Parts: sequence; C-alpha cells; structure tokens
Amino acid sequence: MAVARTTGKLYRRFGETIYRQMIDQLWRRLWPGRWPPSENFTLLALAIAVGLTTGGGVLLFKHGFAFFEEIYRQPLLHALGDTLGRWAIVPVLALGGLIVGAVKQRFIGVERHHGVAGIMEATALAGGRLRYGRMPMKALLASFSIGAGASVGPEDPSVQIGANLGSMFGQRLHLSDERVRLLVAAGVASGIAAAFRAPIAGVFFALEVILADLSTSAFGVVVLASVVASVLTQALEAGGPELGIQNYTLGGPQQIPLYVLLAVLVAPVSAAYIRLLYWQHDFWHERRLPAPVKTMLAGAIVGLIAAFLPEIMGTGRETMNRLLNADSDDFTLTVLAALVVAKMVATTISLGGGFVGGMFAPSLFVGAAFGSLYGHIVTSLLPTPVAANPAAYAVTGMAATMTGVIRAPITTVLLLFELTNDYNLILPVMLVVAVSLLVVERIAPDGIYHLGLARKGIRLSYGRDTDLMQTIMAGDAMTPAAAYLIQASLPAERLEAEFRKRNTHGLIVVDAEGDLFGIVTIQDLARALGNGGLEGLSAGDICTRDVLTVTPETPISDALRLIGQRDVGRLPVVDARNPRKVVGMLRRHDILRSYDMALQRKLEALRRGRQVRLATFTRQEVVELRVQPHAPVANRQIQEIDWPDGTIVAAIHRRGETITPHGSTVVRDGDLLTIVTGPEHVEALRQLAAAPEKVAR
Repeated sequence: MAVARTTGKLYRRFGETIYRQMIDQLWRRLWPGRWPPSENFTLLALAIAVGLTTGGGVLLFKHGFAFFEEIYRQPLLHALGDTLGRWAIVPVLALGGLIVGAVKQRFIGVERHHGVAGIMEATALAGGRLRYGRMPMKALLASFSIGAGASVGPEDPSVQIGANLGSMFGQRLHLSDERVRLLVAAGVASGIAAAFRAPIAGVFFALEVILADLSTSAFGVVVLASVVASVLTQALEAGGPELGIQNYTLGGPQQIPLYVLLAVLVAPVSAAYIRLLYWQHDFWHERRLPAPVKTMLAGAIVGLIAAFLPEIMGTGRETMNRLLNADSDDFTLTVLAALVVAKMVATTISLGGGFVGGMFAPSLFVGAAFGSLYGHIVTSLLPTPVAANPAAYAVTGMAATMTGVIRAPITTVLLLFELTNDYNLILPVMLVVAVSLLVVERIAPDGIYHLGLARKGIRLSYGRDTDLMQTIMAGDAMTPAAAYLIQASLPAERLEAEFRKRNTHGLIVVDAEGDLFGIVTIQDLARALGNGGLEGLSAGDICTRDVLTVTPETPISDALRLIGQRDVGRLPVVDARNPRKVVGMLRRHDILRSYDMALQRKLEALRRGRQVRLATFTRQEVVELRVQPHAPVANRQIQEIDWPDGTIVAAIHRRGETITPHGSTVVRDGDLLTIVTGPEHVEALRQLAAAPEKVAR
C-alpha cells in the first residue's frame, strides 16, 4: 500500500513537471527573453480554459432544452391535442420519463457523487476527482428532461458541467488534490455564471457551498473563471437580465414588519420542500420496479398536474417574470396557492422519480408564487403606504425560499440582484434572507445539500481545519439533568446522603417551579459544616447562586475553556430559549468521553474519504457491508467464498483495526467489509453478508 501511495505521488509530480515544461516552452516561444510563468500563472491559465469550456458547454445545454421542446414536446402535443386535449401532456411526459430512465440506466447507472451534494462530497473527501466521462450524457438527459416538461431547473446540470470540466483538467494533467479542488470550484462558479448570467453569485456559491471556505487563497482562480464564462455567455447569447422586474423600493420603515413576517412564513415552506424531496427519493427507491418504469410513472403524475397547471413545467421562467411584474394580477389567490403546492410536488416527484435537473429555479418559482400570494393578501388588507406592491414580496419571497433550501445567504442575495439587475430592494432582500435563515435552521438544521450528505453519514464542517472538540456539542456529551436535580427546599442534612446515593460531587438546585436556582457541591457542604453546622439550613441556603451555564449548542471546546477559567468540575446545561430550564449536566468525565466521540467521527470521516477515493479511481461501486452472525460469508476464507464477478474485498474493519485482506483471510461475524464491485452486484453482496433468516425473508 505504501509503495502504491508513493508511486501515485511520484506519478502526479511527474505529470505536473511535464505540464510545467510544456507551459515553459510555449511561454519562451511567445515571449522570448522573459521569465517562465509562475505556478499562479498556470492556475490562472487553467481557470480561463475552465471558464471558456464551461461557458460553451452550458450554452449548448441551454439551447438543448429549447431544441428538445421543439422537436419532442410540441410536435407530440400537437399530434395528440385534438384527441386528448389538455391531457395530451400526460403521455408526452410519461414517454419522456421512459426515455430518460432507460438511457440513464444504460449509460449512467448508479452514481456515488450525485448532484451538487456529490460535488461537495468529492471536493471534501476525494480531492475533487469526479467521474467526468458521464457528464455529456447527464447534460443531454437534463436538456431532454426540461425540454420534455419535467419540473426541474437548469442550474444543477450547469454546475456539474463546470465541476466535471474542472476535475477533468486537473486529473488529466495529474495535478495535486488542492489544485483539482480549485479547478472544480472554478468550474462551479463558471456554471452558475453561464446559467444565470450571475458571475458574482457563481463565485460565492463556489466558495460558500462547494469549498465551504471564503478565504482569499481560492478567490482569484474562481473569479477569473466565472468572469470568462459570463463574458462568453453574454457575447454569444443576446438578451437582458434573466428576470426583468419593475423598480421596487422599500417604501418606509412601516413596511419592515411585513417583510419579516413573510420570511417567518416562508421558512416552514422551505423546510417542507426539503423533506418532501427526500421523502420522494425514498418512496421511489423503495419501489421494486425497473428504473425506466419509475421515471415513466413519475412523468405521468407530473403530466396530470401540468394538465391543470401547465406553468409548473420546465424552469418556469416565463411565469416568474409575470409574477415579478404587473402581470401578477392575472393570478387569483387560489391559483397562486395552487402553484406553490403544485410546483413543490411536481419538482420533488420529477427529481425523486429519476428526471435529471436541479432545485435552484424551482425554489425561486415557489418563492415568487408564495411571495406574490402573500403580497396580494397584504395589499387587500392594508393601505398602500404600509403594504408594498405584491411583486416586491415576490422578489423577497424568492430570496427567502432559496436561502431556506440551499443555506447559502450570500449567494442568494447576490443571485437575486444579478437575476433582476435591480438593487433597489437590497434592504428587504437582506432582511428576509437573515430572518428566514434564522427561523428555518430551528425547523430543519440541514439544507438540501448537507441533508443529502448527512443521510449518507457525511458531515462536512465549514472551513479547512476544525478542532476535534469543536465538532461535538454540549448536548451530545451531557448527562440528562434528572440524575442531578434536587429541590432548593431539601434540608442540608440530607445532602451527604444524596451525594453518596447519586455517586457525584455536585448537584443542580432548582426552585419549586423547576427553574435553575444554583449548584451545590461537596465543598459547599463542608464549608457550611465548618461555619456552624447545617441545622435549619436547606440546599438553597448553601448552594452557589452565580452559576456558569452552557447550552446544548455550545461546542465542547468552549465548555472546556469555561471549566478551566473558573476551575469548576461541572456545568449545568440549560435550554437555549429558556436559560432557567436545566436539561443536563456536563462533567469533566463527559468531556473526556466526548473527545473519544470526536476522534471516532474524525476517523469515520477519513475512512469515508478513502472509500470515496476508491470509488472514483476504480470507477466502480464501493459498498460497506456488516457481516451478520451466521451469514454465508461468516467464518470462511475469502478465497472460499463465491463472490460475484469482478468483486474485490478492499478492506476489513474489525474492532477498530483495518485489515488488508488476502485469500486466506477469514471473514468474522461483525466485520465491516469494504467491497469494490459493479452496481449490478450490490444486492447479491448484501445477501452474502446478511443473516440467513433475513435472506429468507
């Protein structure tokens, strides 16, 4: 293994050396007598290449869904319209789903790095190394999905086009992981810039979401690629802003409470949108049907919705433009409410059922419809100086919804400005973004991308390096409060028995209402005994009233610092909303135990990183299977087991150790096997590792 790693490093360095020599020779021919280019120059040159190729790729992609609408959806609707009327869209989308599902199953298969969340995972754990060979087919399917009428957006494929091109440049030139990550981020920024004509938002999306690092080290490369892609797009594609709106401004401070209320109302909508998407993913995944049939059924359901509300099809750009202008008066309150619900349902069914696309544009659509609905209700109840134009609430509703879904507030603010080319609503937009983010994180802590990773057991922290103790919160390490609570009225004479009974040196004192009163320790008891005895005293009389507390969300590193500063042995943990309500006790022993917990999480992250890299380099599926008692593979040598063709057992994790297996290695009950195999063999491997009764079932 060590030899393989060393060889890989030498190979990458050799590749970089050859590449640098090529650049040096080109430089000397073009500019003789000058110094050869620096490393920064080569990165900037690659950033330009990524920006140009991504801009061109996204332009082809955007023209693709207009092309497929013209040659597929419209001719079929015209042919079936006379017979089926508005129901013609149902077979059109069903057939489109069948085509997407069949092509996807044949040429793409099961993906480890899927969507934006997959790019985040690969960037953090696999050095940004993506399977770029699948990207052309995925972009083609995304174009067809949108052109056929599926309720999906263009940004996810655009981001993937850029990310995969950046990864391809880095891998082809055998660059280091850090440089490949930079090129992936540059490609992501270029994709957003080209898809939405939003170069600034693209930059901050790449830094805020993909790299999770707003430091300046990556700024120049990402900015250059984004600008190049945006310039190319604007040069080759005529037109103004993506969403043209009238000039709306904040009418006065009296309108601020209404914007705050809108942000509060949008937050649960965003949370419901995320949960509905993953519920749909699980629902369709659990159906024992061929993938093309699933996508066909999903298309038929979306078609039924589109028969009543055709506005939900595709990106919804025309409808959003109507909602952001005077045309919003054409929609009744009932239609606006129906658009909110229908778009959420149609988008989640489309993506969950197997169509290819993104959530950016649908999120903006839902926000615009919800904001417009809110605006019409408010303007019907309140006079004009107090209530703004409904279209102004549609714009801020877009910002609030998108923030709640993707959890990228800086990107959201900048994207809205660039989409509309209007900065007049800067204060309301920033306000609703901040309020929506605060509220939605109370309802659903994870955004759409981070939740997708969390469901696979992956937690990515912000920034490059994180102290282990910052990854564990007090709520994770604390002991529940019930074991340490005593009433302030408890006679002091009984404290010694309570300490002995509960096997502790400190107890939390609460009043008659159960609120925090103080904390009493053995030292407090000894001090009271030395001052004249305990007769007539209660726990409340001798306890310490000035208590240092933490909340469940306090990092253990901060709690440890407080314990060291005050030289105390324990801290009460109180509810963040009610500092008088005790929920737990954090002791030094709990902190030591939490360090072990943090270390295990770190090791788990490293293990998953190796797994992701293995999947990327082998271009196969990497699965982890726990060997159940009496499973077909249990207590047998690896060479004796009838593994599916092309299957490799890469590692065995046993009791905290990682074993490199050989043919004579015996698989034991409880072993965690890391296996490289083809997607078609995953189910057979699960059966080999399962207990006999589970297999029979």
